[in-house]
Amino acid sequence: MHDFKLYKRSVEQLTQQLTDAKHRQLVLITGQPTWCYELLSALTRSDDVKLLSSSLANASWPEHTHQLLGQEFPHAVYDGFSGIYPDKLAALAGTVKAGGLLFLLLPDLQHLASWQDPALQSVQSYGCSNQQSYFNLRFSRLLQTLPAIHFDEHTVFKQSPLKSNVTNKIEYQAQQQCVEQIIKVATGRANRPLIINADRGRGKSAALGLAAAALHDKKIIVCATQFRATHSCFKHLAKTLQVEYKAQQKHLANLQYMAPDALLNQLPQCDLLLVDEAAATPVPLLLTMLKHYPRIVFASTLVGYEGNGRGYTIRFTQHIKANYKAAKIVNLEEPLRFAKGDPLEQHVRTLFALDAQYNEYPPALNNIEHIEVTQQQLVDNEPLLQQIVALLALAHYQSSVNDLRQLLDAPAQRLFISRCDMHVMGVCLITVEGGMDAELAKQVISGERRPQGHLMAQSLAQLSAQPSYLTKQSARVIRIAVAPNLHQQGVGKALLAHCQHQLTPTCSYIGASFGATAGLLRFWQSQGFSAVKLGYQRDKSTGEHSALVIKALNTSTQGLHTLAQQFKSDLFYGLLTHFSQLDSELVSELISKFIDESSVPSPPINTAISSINRFNTAPKLWYLFNHSPSCLMATKSEDRHLLIQMVLQNHSNEQLIKQHCLSGKKALEQQFKLAVKSLIKKPHNL
Repeated sequence: MHDFKLYKRSVEQLTQQLTDAKHRQLVLITGQPTWCYELLSALTRSDDVKLLSSSLANASWPEHTHQLLGQEFPHAVYDGFSGIYPDKLAALAGTVKAGGLLFLLLPDLQHLASWQDPALQSVQSYGCSNQQSYFNLRFSRLLQTLPAIHFDEHTVFKQSPLKSNVTNKIEYQAQQQCVEQIIKVATGRANRPLIINADRGRGKSAALGLAAAALHDKKIIVCATQFRATHSCFKHLAKTLQVEYKAQQKHLANLQYMAPDALLNQLPQCDLLLVDEAAATPVPLLLTMLKHYPRIVFASTLVGYEGNGRGYTIRFTQHIKANYKAAKIVNLEEPLRFAKGDPLEQHVRTLFALDAQYNEYPPALNNIEHIEVTQQQLVDNEPLLQQIVALLALAHYQSSVNDLRQLLDAPAQRLFISRCDMHVMGVCLITVEGGMDAELAKQVISGERRPQGHLMAQSLAQLSAQPSYLTKQSARVIRIAVAPNLHQQGVGKALLAHCQHQLTPTCSYIGASFGATAGLLRFWQSQGFSAVKLGYQRDKSTGEHSALVIKALNTSTQGLHTLAQQFKSDLFYGLLTHFSQLDSELVSELISKFIDESSVPSPPINTAISSINRFNTAPKLWYLFNHSPSCLMATKSEDRHLLIQMVLQNHSNEQLIKQHCLSGKKALEQQFKLAVKSLIKKPHNL
């Protein structure tokens, strides 16, 4: 057993300094696993440490990071020998209390890039293997520059250079002002929503609980995708009211928790709705909440570990500003769980590029170049990496710290960018799929195997029962992002065209999967992509059905035509069943690319206005639209939406009257007759 007295004394001195400063710090332990575990045992007590490890006793290894969020521990340990998973490490760092330490155990930093990290498997597609980790190369470089304690098995112990006589005071003024704003939402004029933005540890959830305590005579609902995220809210309510709170309690005093789906299914009455971690809730659900609840507060951790993209900040905030002139936005910047300038928080931000900010640049559009960037180039060029990470986070609702590892280490990925004067203007991230042998392809089609990382190839093969989608290579667009100031200026289209040109020699198809909206689908279809699948379930992150679109590159289009025709049949059936509530604008966009069946005769429709009614006319129209979709697309927009909802989706009269703001059933019947009359006036529709 080694004598670790000097190490222990150094840690005790650091802990005292951190307690006075109300800060937290990283302690790095590197070497062989046995030595690292022995030192850790000498430095910590099991009763005040949260231990994350897949192999050590008395440790946990949560599958999802939300299992850690909302908890606090005096100290924490991350066993890097179990694999460097950025989301787990970052989330664990967020649970350490002021005055606490995060112990990080790793192999020798000089060999970290070539070490066989167990986490590498999580970013590898089937058939690929990493010889080295660019993520770990960058990680080891940065760790060696951080002002943190580092105990290494092969380095003679020396006293830590970290010394501080700082005694910090935590300021609660900003939080109190936030509480007052929440109270105003509940007691002032209606339809004045409040948005609270904060980094982790700024007391946003606590402010919700404090406000609930001050509004003890109001019925308040707190809503979040994960109940655990509301624990801080309930704890502060209980503390203020001086009552006991148990961790699984979902109703305390005047405050009740409801999940987003339950809330919108039941629409219970309340005086104030609090939406915690709003950025993790699909925006369509947030918009529905806005419609039903005139007094509402949205609170979100923007740079954190919940999987939030900055797209929420921009797009949702823009919607609020445009539609609610009296809305207010509060940004909590002062930390409350620990004092300002916390070393551990800054370490996490540095290691995972959480501070990456995208700065808009006005380029000359004719001077933009499109190039491919390798993972080696990314790890050798930190400013370039920061720009790309920032732009990807800016453009998407859901981002994760794991995305950085995927970007640097996934061997099947290819990255293309648009740039001008060294400024990144667009990013297109692609993964190459397929290339399997015939036997594996057969097993995938039969459902016996599901190789990691080949999502599009598997979907296409199972839709068509054709192994060629698995044996040949194809390209799937994971993300495409363009600088906000360059939207609608052709940059994304030009970048996508460049990607296709580069991929054509090796890939038979290129495709993408995304939360389907009419606007997004219009973009992809305008670039020659065809929709071949629509997911039955709404995606949790976007609140939309996932669409799969593909385009042939170096192969015959016959297979694509077959898939598109099959999708057409599936969609028309689905509109009467699981897609009955699909947005009619999206339905219109999907139908717009369907091909007419010229050999099918049109059904006779009685043109007498008195004979047109839903009972006898809708079946004939359904047949007509199914076989000649261009007839429907030739109608004016308002008629088309009514016919889609009434004929193809079979909405009830009550739904239709509400959707089209009609006075009643007679008005609906009249609107239907006019729409049909307009349709059959066109010669080619008969």
